[in-house]
Amino acid sequence: MNVGWYTQDRTATSTVQFGTKPPFTGNATGVANEWFSGYGFNHFAVLRDLLPGTRYYYRCGDASGGWSAVYSFVTPPDNTNTPFTIAIYGDMGIVNSQNTANGVNSKSLNDEIDWVYHVGDISYADDHVFDFQNTWNTWAGMMENTTSIKPYMVLPGNHEYTSWDPFLFFETHNFVVYNHRFMMPGSTSGAQKSMYYSFDYSNVHFISLSTETSYPDAPFGNDFGDQLSWLEADLAKANQNRHKRPWIIVGGHRPIYSSSGGYSDLEGNPTNGNAATLQKTFEDLFMKYGVDAYFTGHVHSYERNYPAYRGKKVSDYTNPKAPVGIVVGNAGCVEGLTDLDPSKWNNPAPSWSAFRWGTGWGYGILAVDNLTLKWDFYDASTQSIIDSVTITKTL
Repeated sequence: MNVGWYTQDRTATSTVQFGTKPPFTGNATGVANEWFSGYGFNHFAVLRDLLPGTRYYYRCGDASGGWSAVYSFVTPPDNTNTPFTIAIYGDMGIVNSQNTANGVNSKSLNDEIDWVYHVGDISYADDHVFDFQNTWNTWAGMMENTTSIKPYMVLPGNHEYTSWDPFLFFETHNFVVYNHRFMMPGSTSGAQKSMYYSFDYSNVHFISLSTETSYPDAPFGNDFGDQLSWLEADLAKANQNRHKRPWIIVGGHRPIYSSSGGYSDLEGNPTNGNAATLQKTFEDLFMKYGVDAYFTGHVHSYERNYPAYRGKKVSDYTNPKAPVGIVVGNAGCVEGLTDLDPSKWNNPAPSWSAFRWGTGWGYGILAVDNLTLKWDFYDASTQSIIDSVTITKTL
């Protein structure tokens, strides 16, 4: 388990004290980094040799700089048949997102979810041009009731690329701050930093992609290694392990299939917005190795799709014959909703579009139980479920 925290000033050490109950018997010393002088320090310490499915208590800091409050977390299970529940959303920021934050924080504090999957566009600090660092810290404070007690998995979106403050651009461009603030398991899965990586949880193999970098015609270049070779090797290995982990779920920031205007034509084929490039790059790999679902954001609305391939619906949700695409890019965002005006959707909806909603903010909850995925989407303003689907498979 990796624990991360932020301090404005340098501390003598970066230490986490932990144990199954206070007083703490474990001690982990980590590292601190700063992406630019005067902008604070991000600390990380890895807690090793933890028992599976066990609650641990911890505090971080050190004696000279002070200690945090005591928090707790539960380690992942070792049983691959253990049911679990996660929150999934993208495009959050600190504006229009308080209801989403309240809902997710409440479910975390009540142990209704096991962890969070944030599929890019995290704080929108780049949109707050002259308040970049404070925006990151404000977002972190807003989500602390979750991030202090639940694993918070992230991947990069376009708004993680840089700060547009002229003073900070060259210090932050190419995802510098994102890679300083988050330490995902890239190195342990043979990938690059926190840009793309994979991990196992219970009976699911999760793959986090960078839709921003590291493939032909990527929006922000190819500075983070050979993502496609890594992805195919990772998918091949996961596909051979279906007897143990029957599900493969992929997260990315940008969708392949969205019926928001400009992302697909009236026949349902991906067009601009990088969707056609993503289809050309990833769709055949997803099909070859049987990816079950692809969760994304980027479009500031909600859409649930049927399993689709080459622009067509290919099955329903029982033993799906292609990935189920779900766009959940409306957690908040200072830029507003993409499809607040219903006329901005493609009409009629493509064959692969099952449900779409563009008039509010929300988040999703995925419950995994053996060979069943249960998905609920919440309207954050009412904390009520407005869309659900169950995906099932037989081995």
